[in-house]
Amino acid sequence: MNPATNTTDTGAAIRTRLINPLLAKVLTIGLLTVLLLIPLSQVRSVLGERIQLRHSAISKVANGWGGNQLLGGPVLNVPYEIVSGEGDRAVRTLHTHRILASEVRMHGQLQPQMRYVGIYSVPVYTLQLQIDGLFDPGSVRELAALMNAPGHTVHWERASLFLAIDDPKGIRKVDRARWGDAELKLEPGRYETLAGVSADVHLDVLRQDKEQPFSFRLDVAGTESLRLLPMAGTTEVVLKSTWPDPSFSGTYAPADYAVEDTGFAASWQVLELNRQFPQQWHDQAVSAQTLREAGFGVDLFQPVDTYQRNERATKYAVLFIALTFMSVFLWEILAGVRIHAMQYLLVGLALSVFYLLVLALSEHLPFGLGYLTGAVALTALIGVYLGGAMRSRRAGIVAGGMIAVVYGLLYLLVLSEQYALLLGAIVLFGVLAAIMLLTRRYDWHAFGRVARPPA
Repeated sequence: MNPATNTTDTGAAIRTRLINPLLAKVLTIGLLTVLLLIPLSQVRSVLGERIQLRHSAISKVANGWGGNQLLGGPVLNVPYEIVSGEGDRAVRTLHTHRILASEVRMHGQLQPQMRYVGIYSVPVYTLQLQIDGLFDPGSVRELAALMNAPGHTVHWERASLFLAIDDPKGIRKVDRARWGDAELKLEPGRYETLAGVSADVHLDVLRQDKEQPFSFRLDVAGTESLRLLPMAGTTEVVLKSTWPDPSFSGTYAPADYAVEDTGFAASWQVLELNRQFPQQWHDQAVSAQTLREAGFGVDLFQPVDTYQRNERATKYAVLFIALTFMSVFLWEILAGVRIHAMQYLLVGLALSVFYLLVLALSEHLPFGLGYLTGAVALTALIGVYLGGAMRSRRAGIVAGGMIAVVYGLLYLLVLSEQYALLLGAIVLFGVLAAIMLLTRRYDWHAFGRVARPPA
């Protein structure tokens, strides 16, 4: 035997053992999956831009119509003065004592409608709100007792009433604003960062130890969200609307509500004991942010949020590309055919473009129809392509069927917000179990084995 020939055969055998075809194929598929993160990141970038454009559309509508509204029961502001020192050294400081009503009742009818900016739809509303309530004379007695200290002077004649309306440009009409029997003249007002309206009031009735009623009737326009503030000893709110998909949010949940296809009705009751701020305070002892955090109300929820569903679909993109590659690799093993890495790459690019196609279609069609159109196009494309690559119509049909199943499962995951984790875990386990069962008798050592010529 020729020693040189023996050495050559030995080297070839060593290279065959070192370069395992199965390992090389698995590593190649894994590398391609990682490379496909690049086009997927571009798809996510486009999705982010479209979401930002939608936010811009909402802001544009809100600027002209009225933004997310925040309304609160009236606050009675009573100025007082403290004089410290005597003679030329006397220092006068002005302060304001804030008093909340003992009870407030709000009854609102919320009329929704859709506004459009290009292809974007924005839910807006007009709120017809009736506010009734009263101030307890005990609150004024408490203020008078506090001001008995030397140097303290209460300016009862300069009292005012502040009604929080966070976006005053949304005020469409004020039918009635009364303080007892007197009509109120409303002017713009503010409490720190909280905007609203204000009016001068007389405290004669309260100082005579009688309750002081008040009432407001106004129409306010807003966009997407309505929040109400529990700025009274007892706050009762009743809201009704024809919007069929409310999302109740904020610090306090409704005490009672009913949601039907024709709209919703909800009621809240919040007591002073439920809040994080008192009935009375001085100056800015309670911040506007603290008041905002106590807000509760409703959002005009859109159940078919195209961008939310597209975003959820792209989160599973890598997983489902990997599942598709695994399905093709399984067919490659069982059918005894070989698929080139370039063909895997083209299939992966088609899978990546699918998410961009669904995003574009769902901006003009209902999400389900847009997804179905994209999925049918993808299934047909990959079925025809792999059928030609494997030189088998049957292989193409089977590959297309696998893609249809895989992306049917993705659609279920996108829809199943509450059960996405459970469904995803079941799908992964099912796919892994199918691969293990189908290949349980396969000789992995035979994959890509090169037959050695006889000596």
